[in-house]
Amino acid sequence: MASDHITADMVEGSEFSFLAVKYNVHGVPHTVINEEHSIVGAQSEMEFAKA
Repeated sequence: MASDHITADMVEGSEFSFLAVKYNVHGVPHTVINEEHSIVGAQSEMEFAKA
């Protein structure tokens, strides 16, 4: 799903614990989309597209 309209950031929860708390991250993978949707665990591209 490559697109010029999609960007991604990855952070280390142990170094940025305030972000882990803010987004309720307790394990990986944990994906937050537009601060509205949260996906936990490995998911297919179709699951990401649904979010």
